[in-house]
Amino acid sequence: MATVEKIRRDIEKTKEKISAQQKRLRELEAQLTEEENLEIVRMVKAVKMDNRELTAFLKAYASGLITLPDGMMEAEAAADPGDEDMEDSENEE
Repeated sequence: MATVEKIRRDIEKTKEKISAQQKRLRELEAQLTEEENLEIVRMVKAVKMDNRELTAFLKAYASGLITLPDGMMEAEAAADPGDEDMEDSENEE
């Protein structure tokens, strides 16, 4: 019977660890969303458009009236090596 109790304790400990990891996951997801939002705000501020100009630009882009130059998205992705920093910090813990 001692084995049954040991297994029950192990199950309870595992459930507690899972709960703690789920909480950590929710916190990291919230942190990621916040950082993404801050990045968007910084990019918007960098273009120095007022609200009307920015709204008009985004509507024109969304409707297909304007397009980005070929290769611009790839160039932006290659110029921003910070995307991998978040993954590296998770593995350090």
